[in-house]
Amino acid sequence: MGDAHTKEVGEFYDRLDALFDAFASDFKVSRDIDIDINSAFLLNVCESFVYDITRYSMFHENEIPDRARRASYLCKWLMRFRPAFVKTDISSRSNDDQKLALLVNELFCMYASSGILRVDLETKITGRLFNTLLYSLRYRAHSEDAFILFFAHLSGI
Repeated sequence: MGDAHTKEVGEFYDRLDALFDAFASDFKVSRDIDIDINSAFLLNVCESFVYDITRYSMFHENEIPDRARRASYLCKWLMRFRPAFVKTDISSRSNDDQKLALLVNELFCMYASSGILRVDLETKITGRLFNTLLYSLRYRAHSEDAFILFFAHLSGI
């Protein structure tokens, strides 16, 4: 794909890495749990995301797919590669902390997706729906088409 593709992947990597740093900082403040990201896995996420966006744009002759599609591609690849991990020993922590640590990739996925969608998920969806979404991301098969429909509905696109 060449230098332009490599540059685009690098730029997206830098943005997603910075977004993860903000997420990890929030996680540390709210739960006193240190999390980190596997750089090789994050690079795979970014390469796959940029490839999907490029492929879609070339095939459909659209320069930039809509926000719901971009969020769904990101969600798909974050859930496939699961780059985030917990550094803190949580074995003696509360069940809530252990559950949040288990869902660190799903929570980051929603954090990053909400940024792409420009939607505050805490005000837009109920706690019950958010928990259902986290459960689905963790344990169910992932379909970018289902993500697109959900995110389009969520963002009013």
